[in-house]
Amino acid sequence: MVLSILAVVIGIIIGWIDLPALFRNKQWKEAAVYSVLLLAGITFSVIAVNLWEFPSPLKLVVWIYEPINQFLARITGT
Repeated sequence: MVLSILAVVIGIIIGWIDLPALFRNKQWKEAAVYSVLLLAGITFSVIAVNLWEFPSPLKLVVWIYEPINQFLARITGT
């Protein structure tokens, strides 16, 4: 629990340091993308420090590309 809180606090500190400059320079798109990636990083950090089971992203890639691979195999005859 302490490590989860520490991961969130560190993420908030990083955002506190970087985001004001983006807002000051009116870089709204960059701030939005930075915020989304920072939140994803904080989320994955909390998952990692708690050693929770998380499905591999490779399964998603295989699920997407398997029909494409089968289609191309049918076309080329391999």
